[in-house]
Amino acid sequence: MQRYVVILLLFLTTISSAMADITDDLIQRVDSIMDNISQIYGKKQARIDFYKNMAEKSRKPETLLSAYDKLYDEYFVFQFDSAMVYVDKAIQLADRIGDKYHHDKSRIEKASLLAVGGLYGEAMGLLGEIDSVKLDEDLRFTYTITHYYVYTYWADYCHDNTYSPRYRERADSYLKQAVAMLRPTDSYYDFFWGEYYIYVERNDRRALQHYFKTLKTVPVESRWYAMASYAIANNYSANNDNRKYEEYMLRACISDLLNCTRENLAMQDLAMYMFKKGDDNILLAERYINFAMDDAKNYNNRLRIIEISQKLPVIVSTYREKLSSQNSLMRMALLGVSVLCVFVVVLLYFYSRQNRQLARHRHELSQSNHLLSSLNEKLNTLNSRLLDTNSRRERLAKLYIDLCAKYIDRLSKFEVLVKRKIKVGQVNDLLNTASSSRLSEEDAATFMNSFDTAFLDLYPSFVTEFNALLREDGQIVPPHKGRLTTELRIYALIRLGVKESSEIAALLFYTPRTIYNYRSTIKSRARNRETFESEVEQLCPYLFCFTPV
Repeated sequence: MQRYVVILLLFLTTISSAMADITDDLIQRVDSIMDNISQIYGKKQARIDFYKNMAEKSRKPETLLSAYDKLYDEYFVFQFDSAMVYVDKAIQLADRIGDKYHHDKSRIEKASLLAVGGLYGEAMGLLGEIDSVKLDEDLRFTYTITHYYVYTYWADYCHDNTYSPRYRERADSYLKQAVAMLRPTDSYYDFFWGEYYIYVERNDRRALQHYFKTLKTVPVESRWYAMASYAIANNYSANNDNRKYEEYMLRACISDLLNCTRENLAMQDLAMYMFKKGDDNILLAERYINFAMDDAKNYNNRLRIIEISQKLPVIVSTYREKLSSQNSLMRMALLGVSVLCVFVVVLLYFYSRQNRQLARHRHELSQSNHLLSSLNEKLNTLNSRLLDTNSRRERLAKLYIDLCAKYIDRLSKFEVLVKRKIKVGQVNDLLNTASSSRLSEEDAATFMNSFDTAFLDLYPSFVTEFNALLREDGQIVPPHKGRLTTELRIYALIRLGVKESSEIAALLFYTPRTIYNYRSTIKSRARNRETFESEVEQLCPYLFCFTPV
């Protein structure tokens, strides 16, 4: 009997070790892909440029519609605003040439995109304009499954006991209709049957069977692979299998990264899991949550930004405590090195008086002492830099938290105002209040002030170095200390890597044409127009201006 117990324990140990190896390999792969993400984005951009070129050169409406469809597909989970641009172009072209199929298809796609962006009412309104009876089989499925996604997102957004169950029930109803239209040859056949069994039938075992079939039939870089892995991970989490949860959440992240999916949940969920797993994983958690925030900003998904903003401070705070602990260990190491240096000096003095034959050894030890002193100085310098970094991060974190608190307080007050005016029937007054541009102007001003503060804290010498690139008669003097002009903000964003005028316009609340005019005006005042913007990108080469110890 004891023999069998020993064998069983060895078997379980072997399995546990193998699973740990799988998880470690997946973590390494995630990190490797993140380190080389620019290459993956480069391939993505090459495909986008190809379809843009097709659209520019196209003379046939059918070819142009095809190009718009491809661009929408490429941007759908990559960049919200660009996807909206091309689906709108497809709608306009389809209406102009009387293409009923693309008329309906593009509107369904726009509704799906609106749902991703949190505009659920607008999505349902757009779907309501479509006569589903006249749709062909493929479009009818897409139409039905889009309803499922809209109500699913809506239910998750509400997350209450009143509206969320209603939307979940409607989502289940549309899911039932959708799976009845599925064909075994569809690439997403098993995925949606998995959704059906998990949400409608509440049958975890059957759901997992279909999700695993999906993983076997689609490539890793497919969105279906990512969504199936994410669903499997959550299923294991519900059953308290943390090892399997971590494995398949990592697989979901890998798939999202390879597919250039910026609209995702896997990375932020993985970050929170690593955070809760323990201090040994806090560095991974900090990296993952920051990467997820960058994805949300680049995609321009406001809902994801809000979600991550609620998680980010907790992880950053713990990460800061981890750095502080490391600094304490470093100070102890410095003390140990200092003691060692004193000991070496005493030892050298003692042996120098005992025997001349030890002179050579004394010289070698003296060199070692010099090296240790040099290391001591470097460690002191590093410690000072780390303390400076922590101080700046604390200020930036406070600035960010204060800004979020202001917006939350404003939203709370506006909610109270809305409820009060609705109760007393002041709908027109409420509409006038909501239509007022004062709040948006205040929000913009608050954002600009916060941006100026944060940027100048990171790059205090930016204004001086920027003016050095301009002729003396064209230099820019900020109106107030600690504030930037619109021109300086434009080139501050360029220094941060935001180069497209459309992206800069969105961040600064201007039109792309206005941003282009600003850039042209400033470039005309540059000492060297050809290399001006590339020189701006190289300004302030060091993030923080450290003072050597």
